[in-house]
Amino acid sequence: MSTLKANTVQTDTIQSTGGGAATLTKQSAAKAWINFSNSPNPPVIQGSFNVSALTDDGPEIQFNLTSAMADAFFAPVGSGGGATLGNPANRNLAMNALSTTKVDTELYTTSNAQTTGHCYGGVLGDLA
Repeated sequence: MSTLKANTVQTDTIQSTGGGAATLTKQSAAKAWINFSNSPNPPVIQGSFNVSALTDDGPEIQFNLTSAMADAFFAPVGSGGGATLGNPANRNLAMNALSTTKVDTELYTTSNAQTTGHCYGGVLGDLA
């Protein structure tokens, strides 16, 4: 393993030796993130990184990771908001790692599953 030091004043691009994007492994950085709305059917991804698709499974929505995690013991984290942007309604996004490539989510208020809202999630851990 080597150490790369870069000047952050300039806008530089770091590439792998093969010329593609450098892969972050064994680093403390989010390996995936997603912003999606669960109110249309099917749900719609508003923005994402390392996420390939959403699956609507009743009150739960699953998202697939493009690049697999090292194991299923990574940390998915998330939060939720109201049905319209700018509405920070008291909502929680429950998240669970289902496999190295799939995360299950469910949006809640105090005790009830919600069918409308904006969801924000991230994945922390090591890539495979």
